[in-house]
Amino acid sequence: MKNKILYETKEFQDLKEMINYACKEFSKNTAFVIKHQEGKKVSYQDISYERLGKEINALGTALIDLGYQGKRIAVIGKNRYEWILAYTSVINGVGVIVPLDKGLPEEEIEMSIKKAKVEVIFCEENYIDTINKIIDKGETSLKEVISMDETAGIDNVKDLIKKGEDLINHGDRRYLDAKINAEEMATIVFTSGTTSLSKAVMLSHKNIVSNINSMTKVELLLETDTNIAFLPYHHTFGSTGQLVYLSKGMRNVFCDGLRHIQENLKEYHVTVFICVPLLIESMYKKIEAAIEKKGKTNAVKLGKILTKVLLKFGIDIRRKVFKEVLDELRRRIKIYS
Repeated sequence: MKNKILYETKEFQDLKEMINYACKEFSKNTAFVIKHQEGKKVSYQDISYERLGKEINALGTALIDLGYQGKRIAVIGKNRYEWILAYTSVINGVGVIVPLDKGLPEEEIEMSIKKAKVEVIFCEENYIDTINKIIDKGETSLKEVISMDETAGIDNVKDLIKKGEDLINHGDRRYLDAKINAEEMATIVFTSGTTSLSKAVMLSHKNIVSNINSMTKVELLLETDTNIAFLPYHHTFGSTGQLVYLSKGMRNVFCDGLRHIQENLKEYHVTVFICVPLLIESMYKKIEAAIEKKGKTNAVKLGKILTKVLLKFGIDIRRKVFKEVLDELRRRIKIYS
């Protein structure tokens, strides 16, 4: 498999080229599905690739107008649409994006901000008090907060998009025409700090798009696929994987939480996702428990042996034999990484 190309795919030189291509080529496709829930009432909002592209450009334009061009800008919070807007708008013409782990304690958030010399941060409303404490201490270069929610009294993503749209409508092309140097540092990411404190790693557009280009050559990803964002976006595997799926014009949805994974897989008819082995093991154990509860453990074991033998002769009947198991997942999942 080394260096083998299985699928012909478009190669990109930088992430701005990739985003612009996806938002034009797949303009009418759904880029993200936003779930709104009030009590038992649930509704879904589809965000098209066309809208995604316009809102990235608008947010980037507003950030430049605020004087943030060339700044190091952090983002912290759960996986959500506004996180992607912050990440892509900054990296594609504003400054250096710094994703932070939402699970870090205040001291480590402050340390990461200090290490990366962050001046501006996107965060969810529940982080604002913590961020303001860090600003008030005056031991970092952090000066400004942008809320991903509609928080009163401070800049927020929704209002900045409106401001950027107005600027673009009046001829502001500072962001639209911003040039990307694919070799320069574009993001600062932090290691997990398994054995010590997390360390800052610098990545360029070239580093990231090389992974996107390589991944799409060996995996068959279609614009009709649906991805669910399991891995946190601050994790390079999670954010790069999301960018891979965006490059193919896929539909993307968000998980309601680890307890709701199987429910969400059915709800959105998910076909692909990126995760860690622990998640797959957890799902596998739940499936095994359900099989045992129905008294079909021996039948499944026999099915495994039979299908394995037939595969050697090029006969694949796994979907027929394990139909009942696949039905639990709505028979949609085709690949995970």
